[in-house]
Amino acid sequence: MNASQANQLTDTVYAGMQVSLADTSTALDQQQNDPLTDALEEAITALDKVQVGDVEPMSSRTDLAPAFELLAAMSQTARRRDAAACLTRILGIKCADCEIRCGIGSERLSRLYDARLGWLSTDSPTYRQIADDWTTPQHSESKPSGDQASIRRPTVHRIEIYLPNRNGFERCVIWIDSRTDLTERLPWLQATCETIRVVLWSRPRTSWSSLASKLAKNAWMTTITTATVMTMLAVWPVHYRIPCTAVVETSEQRLVSTPFEAGLLEAAVKPGDMVSTGDVLVVLDGRPLRLEREAVAAERQQAAKEQDVALASGRVADAQQSGLKKQQLQRRYDLLTDRLNQLEVTSPIDGVVVSGDLEKHVGSVLERGQALIEVAPMDRMVIEVEIPEHEIGYVHEGADARIKIDAIGGKSINSSIENLRPAAELRENQNVFVGLIEMNNPDGQLRPGMRGEATTYGPLRPWIWSWVRGGVERVLWWTGY
Repeated sequence: MNASQANQLTDTVYAGMQVSLADTSTALDQQQNDPLTDALEEAITALDKVQVGDVEPMSSRTDLAPAFELLAAMSQTARRRDAAACLTRILGIKCADCEIRCGIGSERLSRLYDARLGWLSTDSPTYRQIADDWTTPQHSESKPSGDQASIRRPTVHRIEIYLPNRNGFERCVIWIDSRTDLTERLPWLQATCETIRVVLWSRPRTSWSSLASKLAKNAWMTTITTATVMTMLAVWPVHYRIPCTAVVETSEQRLVSTPFEAGLLEAAVKPGDMVSTGDVLVVLDGRPLRLEREAVAAERQQAAKEQDVALASGRVADAQQSGLKKQQLQRRYDLLTDRLNQLEVTSPIDGVVVSGDLEKHVGSVLERGQALIEVAPMDRMVIEVEIPEHEIGYVHEGADARIKIDAIGGKSINSSIENLRPAAELRENQNVFVGLIEMNNPDGQLRPGMRGEATTYGPLRPWIWSWVRGGVERVLWWTGY
């Protein structure tokens, strides 16, 4: 090849490189690396100044042809492993008498390519030897650090090219071994190794286009395989899944009501407070009762005097009437005394005040039997699973259920329905059957009123049955089945 042919070849390869750079720029921008064009220009500038051993600086663009040829071939590959294989093969062509291997990995060697044998398996002796050297501490300490490419020449018969990734966790190493002196071989490597590194790591790890092309070549086989897998999944027997709604309620609750008509003097608790048996919840106003009791006591004394006077004068009938009046007034007095002892309404159980904020009602008159406060224990709760009416035929007591409460998150609750109420209930304009699941609540995460999603499991049915059941039943109804 004369000088003009060499220059023409170099110009052709360089023009092809500019086209390939456009395909590489997108991947480079995603990795936040320097553009390949800038790296190439830096390599060309450095190549004019490089001097390996006793070799003089290059003075002609003809010497750039191997570098352009290598970079052009690498930039046109679809995957990173293909770029590494292409790099190794071209170096093998340039050095036909050398043994060239390329390894890629992070903490461990993941792939090893030989220029003559191709990709080596993990069982090959060469792979095991290089893998041991890859992870050996004394060897790793001597390897270059950082994210810049470098070339080492441990001996005149060996060249080691280190191409680390910018993330610092992955690296590519190329070993060139020969029986002859390599001092003056491949003089352009020193200037282009950084550009080679940029091109190599700019290639994606996986190419979806190559995968799509493989599937396109076997379109019929892909279609048949996909249809077979989908059919097997559709008819695979699984437990019939029924989506439901879950509501948390207390297992035992007590409504504290007004024992008699009286005014509200003080509200001692509010929703969320922990109470024990006997703790005061509200205090009723006893002033009207005390005034009434004093009046009754005065009338009782008057009746007693009238009885004594009637007995002294011998009027037996009047004495008996006064005695009956005295007894009635005594009973009235005892009733008022009993009510005065009930002015402090206490909690009947240990638990939490679920409802009953009476702060705004202090001073108002409460009617007898009016619900004041709801107290419920929090150590044990009941989850009500609302099962749609049209799915009740697939659910029975003891059926498995999976519950997800939105408020607490975390892992789902797996349990079984312990009790199934026989009658349907109307909730949120839907007719549902309620299944009950009792749960221990030692940490108090479950609270009354919490809602979530639940799934109950019925008998075994094909997987697709959950999706097509409604349509199939409608079709059967329309056809008169």
